[in-house]
Amino acid sequence: MPAARILTRWLCAIALCGGGTSAPASERVDPPARLMPLHGEPAAELIGPEDTLLDVAFAHRLPFDVISRANPGLDPWIPHPGTIVTLPTQVILPNTEPNGLVINVPEMRLYDFTVEPMEIFAAAIGDMADPSLHGKFKIGAKRKNPDWHVPASIRAEKPELPAVVPSGPDNPLGSRWLTIGKTSYGIHGTNYRWSIGRMATHGCIRLYEDEIQKLFDRIKTGTPVQLVYQPVKWGVRDATLYVEVHPDLYHKLPDRLAEALRVPRELGILPRIDIGTLWTAVDQMRGVPIAVGRLLEPPHEISTSTPTF
Repeated sequence: MPAARILTRWLCAIALCGGGTSAPASERVDPPARLMPLHGEPAAELIGPEDTLLDVAFAHRLPFDVISRANPGLDPWIPHPGTIVTLPTQVILPNTEPNGLVINVPEMRLYDFTVEPMEIFAAAIGDMADPSLHGKFKIGAKRKNPDWHVPASIRAEKPELPAVVPSGPDNPLGSRWLTIGKTSYGIHGTNYRWSIGRMATHGCIRLYEDEIQKLFDRIKTGTPVQLVYQPVKWGVRDATLYVEVHPDLYHKLPDRLAEALRVPRELGILPRIDIGTLWTAVDQMRGVPIAVGRLLEPPHEISTSTPTF
């Protein structure tokens, strides 16, 4: 029997019999199983002369890591001119209430539900040494042209840095700062646009400079902000089931396949999933919605809560 068929049967057995491992309930709080709406439409673009994927990401204000993973096999630094590049402009909304600001850390995107229609912003997040926060907060103090008071831990790594970096072109905080709750972390701009869509901060959320200015002007102190950690998202459109898989950047999931199976298992729709296609999506982690099955009933009869936008 071909290896691929053996693997598919093995995966089916795991899926239908409840195999796989996950973190103990005391260590995680999973959101209720829901099928979320899809937002946006797929798009593509031709690579121009001397373009890199960094240029394409900036031109469309997309996260660099996501656009790179959406185009496997394409050299991000020397893509051949004329190559058709997939733009990850369609997403499954995070599984949370559409209220205020929602940041799904592993997909490096910020969702602004304070406006209609909702807007999405590419973000940079904390690196492994200084991961970004996880939880519910409110926007605290807002600052224009903030000075950067360099933390002692960063000065220990880079003693050449001054205690305070004044606002200006050398300031990594950019021109705007939104404090996350009462913490020392914030949502801010940047003087280095190529960092957006990467693990590039000491825990803060960093946006393209023009986009943080737009966000700053309309977000008020006290606005709810959620930072969630959802590498796997499940969605539905026109009765077709989709999954969107991103890397588990902070290694929080002991078993990615078990996490991918959790929502369809809890909703009782595993028999409607093509397990082989799901495994490919989990393995490749392209960060774009992949069709993996189809519902027999209307979505509202399966999903516990499917908001419409």
